[in-house]
Amino acid sequence: MKEWKNKGLFAKTFYSLNGLRSAFVNEKAVRQEAFGTAAATLLAIAMRRGCGSVFLVFLASLFPMAIELINTAVEEFVDAHFGPAYREEVRAIKDTLSAAVLLALIIGYGVCLKIIFF
Repeated sequence: MKEWKNKGLFAKTFYSLNGLRSAFVNEKAVRQEAFGTAAATLLAIAMRRGCGSVFLVFLASLFPMAIELINTAVEEFVDAHFGPAYREEVRAIKDTLSAAVLLALIIGYGVCLKIIFF
């Protein structure tokens, strides 16, 4: 039987990049977050912010994507575990995940706007 545990740094990096690629291909929200990251970074460059500020904008704009990846993974797990039938507890779980993504969007892009414009 194949083990789930990754053995080395190269394998861990490969599996992480594969997960990012898979989420990008299969989840529209992850693609939108990638577009948001690119847009925020390009706006910081266009506003002639320094390299440090552009890097901070890039990092801050990755925060919503990280939360979106967690949201996607948990939703996939919940769907696989509970199936397609409507259940009130599933709705509550997904609403809570959605709230986490909303807060991440407000925080991440709020920080980006602060760095770019103020």
